[in-house]
Amino acid sequence: MISLGIIGTGAIATHYMQAIDWLNKNRKYRIQVCAAVNRTQESNRRASYELGIPRTYTDAGEMVERERLDGIIVSVPSTSIYSVTTSMIPYKIPLLIEKPPGVTFKQTNDMAELVGKYNTSIMVGFNRRFYSVVRQAQRVIAEAGGLLGMRMDVFERYRMLRENQYPSEKLELLFEGNSIHCIDLIRYYCGDPLMVSAFLNKESVEPFNHRYSALIVSNSNIPITFQAYWHALGNWNYELYIPDGRITFSNLEQACVQFRKKEPYSLIPEEVDTEVKPGFVEQLSYFINEVIGNRRYSKYEGKMSIYDAVYTIKLVESLQNKGE
Repeated sequence: MISLGIIGTGAIATHYMQAIDWLNKNRKYRIQVCAAVNRTQESNRRASYELGIPRTYTDAGEMVERERLDGIIVSVPSTSIYSVTTSMIPYKIPLLIEKPPGVTFKQTNDMAELVGKYNTSIMVGFNRRFYSVVRQAQRVIAEAGGLLGMRMDVFERYRMLRENQYPSEKLELLFEGNSIHCIDLIRYYCGDPLMVSAFLNKESVEPFNHRYSALIVSNSNIPITFQAYWHALGNWNYELYIPDGRITFSNLEQACVQFRKKEPYSLIPEEVDTEVKPGFVEQLSYFINEVIGNRRYSKYEGKMSIYDAVYTIKLVESLQNKGE
């Protein structure tokens, strides 16, 4: 039996619980979320009655002291991930944390140094890497002979969110807390950037603020164009350019493959990504097998580890021209 604790049982936690149920039913895993932590008793009552979590706490340290946990999921709001995670690192229990690990490169790098001090394993939840259509796209790229280039559009619904009373502190962290999913996919497909030439948004008066444009060249010699104009009409989408063809993604979850002189076809999501939030099952399975499963030998330093996430946060800041 894999015993997990979860800190924060909002909307994202529901998706984790559904992924656990799917793994238990379809792949014969034995996983139980035996305890949850929330700031309020009201949230803890919801965790008990709606999510079926048997024991609840208002203090994460108390949960760790009382429970025998194989791993902990941190699914608190983006503004709290850093403080909650750093408080958990000294307990040396493997952590699967939501993104971003820190809202700045310094915070994320400090977290990585703390992980090194305590020899704790952290995996950051960039679940888009685990989409079944993303894996299929990687196979198409390999069969076609490699990736020639990439275009990434990362428009955020800034005005709509503001009109719907989205919390102001989250609104100003959309790039770090939300757009980061798309930015991480740039690294996933193309490798780490060697050069980033980003547009410096000198005009701060709306609607001429929140404009981002950049040319990136990766260490795999792949050019990437990036754009995001939050006061225009747009969406998350990207294109992967391959010899005599391209793969076009819309909303990151749907993709169409086109080759010269051939009929276009769609990449079809696997059943797991239609029954549960896409990517969550495979991400959780990876955490259990590769992070928890290897904790006896060494701390986790592979893909989506805190060490890997440092480079995604660095790219996030480069695209905003921070430090210039």
